[in-house]
Amino acid sequence: MSDNLDVESKDSVAQIEPPSVREVDVEEYQELKKQVTAKEKPAEPTFHKSVFREYFESAVVTLVMALFGMTFILQAVKVPTGSMKNTIWVQDHMLVNKYIFGASDFFNLPILPSRQVRRGDITVFKYPLEPETNYIKRVIGLPGETIEFDAEKRKVYINGQELPERRAFVAPTIDQGASLEVLSEESAPAGAEWTVYYVEEDSYYSFRETANYGVRQPYKIPVKGDAVPDEIKNDQKLRKIYDNDNDGKYDSDQYFCMGDNRDDSQDSRFWGTVPRSNIVGRAMFVYWSLDKTEEAEHTKNIFQRSRWWRTGTLVK
Repeated sequence: MSDNLDVESKDSVAQIEPPSVREVDVEEYQELKKQVTAKEKPAEPTFHKSVFREYFESAVVTLVMALFGMTFILQAVKVPTGSMKNTIWVQDHMLVNKYIFGASDFFNLPILPSRQVRRGDITVFKYPLEPETNYIKRVIGLPGETIEFDAEKRKVYINGQELPERRAFVAPTIDQGASLEVLSEESAPAGAEWTVYYVEEDSYYSFRETANYGVRQPYKIPVKGDAVPDEIKNDQKLRKIYDNDNDGKYDSDQYFCMGDNRDDSQDSRFWGTVPRSNIVGRAMFVYWSLDKTEEAEHTKNIFQRSRWWRTGTLVK
């Protein structure tokens, strides 16, 4: 009896065991299950953008990125004067890195590299006496340093030590749009990283008598918190530039900037220092240049007047 019961039990188990487990491969079963599930899901509606919409969205994104870049990172400027010749030419159009010297207080992207202003940087800044006007000069003196320009020797001294500069002597020129004609050039002293230009005839530099800062005697470049002199306190316009909060102290660090065309540059020697808050950024490279010589002015074709060989020139 027990044997019969045992056989019946085994037969019952054999009958209720799903044949699929024995006969169908597990991976094949999973694949079949996916196919059934996919058939049960309702088909998602397909949506196609029109060509106009695709172009419109691309244009909007491009515009937003351009506005973002021109507002916070880059700025296009053109050079109207020859104070930086032959480093920069009249009517050079260039891009300025606005972020290299640090972000503004209300906008900060730590992924973008930044550093402090260095000696030798060619900077674009708001002219202190006319903030709506941009100037471009080279930073020569840093906050806290003592600077002196010896008008007779035509040399710059920082804290009593001569600043190493490669000096070239050029012919006088009337055409402001033309480059300087180099007549002679001194050997570069150790550490010189840029070239400055002086007119070979010393008498040409007659306007040095009107220079007020660092020419007749050494000048201490102010730092933030230094007391402003009486000439600033007593001048409402100057006080707004350097001591806007009227606490009798400089609102920001100051920089002494000069043009490379030393005998034809209205710079810090004449109107004073540049507040750190006025510095827009560092000049990067020329993206286009227009010939402004008197001879080129007669040519109406702008493509012929363009100095294409200046495109891509790094400013340093």
